[in-house]
Amino acid sequence: MRPDEYMAFDGMGLAQLVRGGEVTAAALAEAAIGRIESIDPSLNAVVQRCYDAARAAARNGEASAPLCGVPFLAKDMNIDVAGMQLTYSCGWLAHTPAALVDAPLAARWRAAGLTLLGRTNTPEFAGEFVTEPTWRGPTRNPWDLALSPGGSSGGAAAAVAAGMVPIAHGTDSGGSIRVPAAVCGLVGLKPSRGWVPVGPHLDELAGGLDCEHVLTRSVRDSAMMLEMTAGPDSLSRIPLRSCAKGFTYALGAKLAPLKIAVLVNAPGGAQPTDEIGAAVEELAGFLSNAGHTLTRAEFPPSADVGEPAGLIWLTAIAEEIDFLTQRAGRAPAPDELEALTQAGVALGKRCSALDYVRARRVLSRATREMAERFKGFDFLMLPSTANFPPRIGEIDGRTPAFDLGRWNAASYGFAPYTEIFNVTGQPAISLPLSISKAGLPIGIQFAGPLGEDARLISLAAWLERERPWEHRLAQLRRRFS
Repeated sequence: MRPDEYMAFDGMGLAQLVRGGEVTAAALAEAAIGRIESIDPSLNAVVQRCYDAARAAARNGEASAPLCGVPFLAKDMNIDVAGMQLTYSCGWLAHTPAALVDAPLAARWRAAGLTLLGRTNTPEFAGEFVTEPTWRGPTRNPWDLALSPGGSSGGAAAAVAAGMVPIAHGTDSGGSIRVPAAVCGLVGLKPSRGWVPVGPHLDELAGGLDCEHVLTRSVRDSAMMLEMTAGPDSLSRIPLRSCAKGFTYALGAKLAPLKIAVLVNAPGGAQPTDEIGAAVEELAGFLSNAGHTLTRAEFPPSADVGEPAGLIWLTAIAEEIDFLTQRAGRAPAPDELEALTQAGVALGKRCSALDYVRARRVLSRATREMAERFKGFDFLMLPSTANFPPRIGEIDGRTPAFDLGRWNAASYGFAPYTEIFNVTGQPAISLPLSISKAGLPIGIQFAGPLGEDARLISLAAWLERERPWEHRLAQLRRRFS
């Protein structure tokens, strides 16, 4: 299969070719491997390669699986995959052994028919909105190699946007799927809290802020992946809900007139650049002309959750390092952790249980007040980011020059719109619905009530039909051919 043929299809399109006998899963694996080896030196998106195991899986895969033979990459974060290391992009963990068994989510990837080729780059312990780990080196944005692809799922976003794979795993504790999707021109869905298992070691990650899903080129691939991975997991402390209909049914569902709240100011009052703000306003006009009711709205003051949410996820990093010390066989030396990671460890040591529970209470209040403020709306519409992606090296969470206050200002100046939905647990999706004058993608975010992922997918699929973006991604992929 030629590279241009391989890259012309999304995941479901490739699987249809395999089921129809037009191409083999093995041929897709070779096409993906060739693409990775050809262009990854320019991007540094793929940091582990497991090609022999992938080839064997492709030869022996079940041709009737929904995503049979579709090449796939796992993020180097959270999820154990048999035969792969899990290093969190931290050099301290460079020599940890490969996992012997799949985590529940990885087992679902395999059952769906995906061919797992390796792992993608992430900032150390997925702690940043850029992807520039000291050990692995920076991942670059395919749209402009001087820019970041966002974070923390930046390696995944770069790999999908550049045509290495059609689907890649992402994690999202504060926007880590949606921010890279926005700046790389992709679909990035953070599902409702509780749909997708995060085990095996904990029933929730980052104090419940984390969600696991994927980055894709098409809405239908994101919907199919949620259908393949959502559902109860026996290892969870609280049983997960199941969705009897699945999610792909929503792709063609009729969209009734909607009530949509438009929020331009972020929690805390930050505003987008003029060009991103104009893109939101233009889309609001399009939706109004299509028969939907658009209303201007503001976040409640309690939605400004930066400090308590930061306490939750930074102490989660500290606990993760404590747990991983058993795997590594030793504690990390101070020079084996980046500055932001060290700040998390220090916070974990001085934070009391009372501090932690107080922070959880603040987040619970924000969740209640968000639900009350927006109970009359079907969806919220807002920017995915406030600014275009920073240049490589512009945001420093790594070096001795690191300052937490300065880092917070730079990071949340770039991406202040996403973390609130990790706090509330609501589903939220970034869609590549606009393009800047300089040719950079602009992501626009929609969020719905908890559990209303299917309706959110219906809206996203309708927007993809009305305002398609695949032609822009096709032009991007051709730049690397």
